[in-house]
Amino acid sequence: MKINRTNIFCVALVALSLSSCDKWLDIKPSDRIVEENVFDTQAGILSALNGTYNELLNSELYGSTLGSEFIEILAQQYNIRTTNVNYTEVSNYAYPADYTKGRLERTWDAAYKVILNSNKIIENVEKSSSTLPSNIQDIVLGEALTIRAFLHFDMLRLFGPIYKTSASQKSIPYVHKISVSPSPLLPAEEVIKYIMDDLDRAESYLLKSDPIVHEGPQNTVLEGADNTFRYRTFRFNYYTILALKARVHLYVGDKENALKYAKMIIEDTNRETYFPFVKHTDIAGNFANPDRVFSTEIITGLYHSGRNLIFQNYFNPGSAPSANLLIPRAGNIAALFSGEESDYRYSYLWQDYDLEVNTLYHLKFRVGETSTLYRNSILPLIRLGEVYLIATESEPNEQLAYAYLNKLRNQRGLPNVTDNLAVRLRNEYVKELYGEGQLFFYYKRTNTPTIKSGITNANISMTAARYVPMLPDSENRYRD
Repeated sequence: MKINRTNIFCVALVALSLSSCDKWLDIKPSDRIVEENVFDTQAGILSALNGTYNELLNSELYGSTLGSEFIEILAQQYNIRTTNVNYTEVSNYAYPADYTKGRLERTWDAAYKVILNSNKIIENVEKSSSTLPSNIQDIVLGEALTIRAFLHFDMLRLFGPIYKTSASQKSIPYVHKISVSPSPLLPAEEVIKYIMDDLDRAESYLLKSDPIVHEGPQNTVLEGADNTFRYRTFRFNYYTILALKARVHLYVGDKENALKYAKMIIEDTNRETYFPFVKHTDIAGNFANPDRVFSTEIITGLYHSGRNLIFQNYFNPGSAPSANLLIPRAGNIAALFSGEESDYRYSYLWQDYDLEVNTLYHLKFRVGETSTLYRNSILPLIRLGEVYLIATESEPNEQLAYAYLNKLRNQRGLPNVTDNLAVRLRNEYVKELYGEGQLFFYYKRTNTPTIKSGITNANISMTAARYVPMLPDSENRYRD
C-alpha cells in the first residue's frame, strides 16, 4: 500500500510530540514544507526556509513566550496585576497549574515543530545537492543547522536541569532526523555536544558563503537588484553562530571558549562597520523614529512588521488590558539606575506612568512613525551588548574584564567603573537585555539562590523545582 509522504511526515510529527497534522499544515501555502516537489527548485527551498523564520515569530516562541512576556515573568521583571490569576501562577513557578503547564507545552510543541521543519530542509538539500548553486546550498544548510541548534539550546535552557550542578542528568531529546520513533531523552551535556556539532557545521558553511562575511549585513533594499541575500541580520548568519557559541560555552561554564568566540566578534576588523554601537543622535535626535532597540547592534533578529503590538498589548498603559500590563514594581527601575540616570537605557527607554507613583513603563518595542524602517521592524534575538557581557564574565584578568564592561557602559553614556564587578554585571544583564528573554536563563545558569519577587520585592528562594519545569505531557505520553 502506498503511503503518502505528507502522512508519513505527520506521523513523525505526532511521534515527536508536536501539534496535530491539521494544525501543522495550517500555515501559508507558499511556505508549506510538505507540498509535493517543494524541494525540487531553489524557490521552493528558500520558501521553506522562510517558513521556519515565520514560525519563530509564533507567540509561543519569540513573538511572546520566549521574548518579552512569559519567560520575563519567570525572571520577576514585572509587577503582575492581582487580577491576572494566570500570570500570578507563572510568577509563582506553579508549573503544574493548568495555565502555566499549557503555555509550556505549546512552546515545546512549537519549538520542535520548527526543528522538524529544519530537519526536512537539511535532509532534502543534502540529498539533492544539484538543485542549488554551492554558495546558496551553504547558506541554506548553515541557517537551517543554526535554527535547529538555537531552538534545542533554548529548550535545554528552559526544560533542562541546572547545568552547573546536574550536567549529566537526562534532559531533552535532540531531534536531528525525521523518524516515527521518539528520540531519546539525553543528558544535558550530550545535548550540548549535538548543539556544538551543528554550530560547527553551520560555521563551516557560512564562513565560506555568507555575504555578511565580506559585505556586511546590507540592511537596505538595493533598487533593481535581487535582495534575497541582503538584510542578513534578519537571518541566522555567520556572526550569529559566533555569538551563539559564546552563549553556549558560557552556559556550560567553559569561559575560555566563551571568551574566544566573543572576541571573534569584538575584535573583528569589520565590527565597527557591521555592528556599530548605536549613535546617541539616533536615539535622542530622531523624534519621529528613535532607535529604541539599538538596531545597529543587533547581530540577529526577526522581521516583525507588527512589533508595535508587543508595546501596545503589554507595555503601554494607554492600550494594554490592565490585567496584562507588564510594568515593574514601583521604584525598582529607579533603584536599578540610581546615580546613573544619564544612562541612555534609562533616560530614553522608560517613561513615567502617571496613574501609579514612582512607576515607569518600557518603551523599547514602541515603533516610530515609519513602521517600515529596519529599526522599527526588527525583534532582537542576539545583540552586541550581550557579547560584551559574555566577554566581561569570561575574562580571567579583572582589568581586562572591566575594559569590556566599560566599553559597553561608555556607549550608554556612562563613565568607567572599577568596583563591584559581579553586582554590576548582573545589573547590566537587566538593563541591556530587558524584555528580550535572557534574564531567567542568566539566573538559572548561575544558579542564583534568591531572586526578588517582581510583585512584593521579597526574596524568592530559587530551587531546582523553580528553575526546572517538568517536560510536557505531550512529550512524556510517548515514553510510558
